[in-house]
Amino acid sequence: DGRRSSEATGHFFDSLDRDGDGSLGSEEVALFLRDQIGGSQFDSQSAVDDEVVTVIEKLDQNHNNGLEMSDVLDYWMQLESLLTAEEVRDWIVYAVQLPKSVGQIFLENGITGYDFLEIIENGGNVLRDELGVEKSSFINKIVKHIQARMLGIGSIPESPKNFSYKLESCKTVSFSWSKCKARVFPVHSYRIQRRAINLFEHAPTSTRSHPGTDLDMSLSMHVEPLPSDWKTVYVGGENEFVDSLLETGHNYLYRIQAWNSVGRSSWEMIDLSRQLKKQRCSMKPSHKALLDSHAQSQRNQHDGYDHWELLAIPKRLAWGIVLVVQFFFTFVRGFFAVIAMGTAIMRYRRASATTTASA
Repeated sequence: DGRRSSEATGHFFDSLDRDGDGSLGSEEVALFLRDQIGGSQFDSQSAVDDEVVTVIEKLDQNHNNGLEMSDVLDYWMQLESLLTAEEVRDWIVYAVQLPKSVGQIFLENGITGYDFLEIIENGGNVLRDELGVEKSSFINKIVKHIQARMLGIGSIPESPKNFSYKLESCKTVSFSWSKCKARVFPVHSYRIQRRAINLFEHAPTSTRSHPGTDLDMSLSMHVEPLPSDWKTVYVGGENEFVDSLLETGHNYLYRIQAWNSVGRSSWEMIDLSRQLKKQRCSMKPSHKALLDSHAQSQRNQHDGYDHWELLAIPKRLAWGIVLVVQFFFTFVRGFFAVIAMGTAIMRYRRASATTTASA
């Protein structure tokens, strides 16, 4: 809430205000950059001086060439890209570059940007004591990045430029883009997401059905194509990527963003639908292909189904052989029983005839 935020801001501000005069001057900001942030980006005094000027210009609300606690709090409250737990989870994973398990901890505990100042109090003890982040290196890294974010050090990356693609086949597409730039902290990764749109999801119409199959309902229906959720397909530092998991009968949207230690750029998007249609990759699959796809999806519903299906073939064959043998054995027994009965009747008739003749 607002009270806790003000208190936390006060603790953070006091840790930077070396002379205790209630205002951060240029030298105090410079000391923070050199001692707390450090890194190759602040090796030279000119780099430090340039960033000090930028930070003060960005945060100084009353333009008195110094930063008061209200300036820091006002800036912190405007961090719109970190207002939700999902955004903070992504920031931990892609900006701070920590494992997804650490980002999940922030998500499960509902941590948003409003909680950042409480998190870095006392060197980030809450990360270990309450959130269960064990590694000291992870804690130090999180605290350092939050501190830099609170003071507006550096900038988010520019959006990726010249984002283009080449459709190699109906299953493969390659992408390339220009490397992005950012102030102070360089871009360390790009994130690409894909969204598939199935062109042949179906809802009720007058189209014909196919009796005798499990597709009776689905093949007699037609609706607007339904998009899937966005799925991350690439995270890395290279400025090219190849996706070989496209499926016929779908349109695809892709979007890309750049990340550095401050945060993310805006998304740049590409729609493959026109090119997919041009190369006949978005054509409706044949009925046989739909049946095959349906059968394959049913097989995939159970682990090991294919294995047991293969075992079932010789099992059915064995049962067939057993039935044939049993039938043949029963037939032979019946045949000999008939012969034996006929022989008995003939003997009986002969005996009767002999008896009559003797009389």
